[in-house]
Amino acid sequence: MVTAACYGARPIIDMLSIRPILTFSLLVHTLTGHPPVDTMPAPPGRTPTIPAATPARDTIPRPVGYINDFEHLFTPLQIEFLDSLIHEYERRTTIEIAVLTVDTSLTLPANFDFFTLQTMKAWGVGKKSSNNGILIGISRSFRKIRIQDGGGIEKQLPGADVKKIIDEAFIPFFRKGQYYEGLVSGLRTLMQRLE
Repeated sequence: MVTAACYGARPIIDMLSIRPILTFSLLVHTLTGHPPVDTMPAPPGRTPTIPAATPARDTIPRPVGYINDFEHLFTPLQIEFLDSLIHEYERRTTIEIAVLTVDTSLTLPANFDFFTLQTMKAWGVGKKSSNNGILIGISRSFRKIRIQDGGGIEKQLPGADVKKIIDEAFIPFFRKGQYYEGLVSGLRTLMQRLE
């Protein structure tokens, strides 16, 4: 079951944020007389190459705990609290919850849903015998949240209920830029609903 939501309008690209890229492209073109590498067609019979500086997209990162904050949304103290909250919940219920924050270097907006599902599978979130894992994927950059859950969770918490939790417990805080508060609210609501 995939439950997803966007929590706001897409931001308009700020021209100042892409100025270094445009300047570099112009410099390459001026010095070499050729357009930048990624705009040049590949020679016949050869596939185009990706410049070495391009980050690998859709590569599943290694988990670092219950809270995998690759977008740097939380302070170390907040991560410690969230980690202990999830750890204690797993000890009581055996339900495994992982949180993944996704920055733009990990995947593209169109792949966000698939990326969170593949991450959940790769990390093995949930007990294999009961399929009781939950992965909460959050991206401030993409303005998206996904909750991926195993089949054992779907029986207790249908997709409509998960969507309601996202809409009522997570998104109101996220819209204000309060990602920690939104995650705590959403986690507590999910945990109460599953106990």
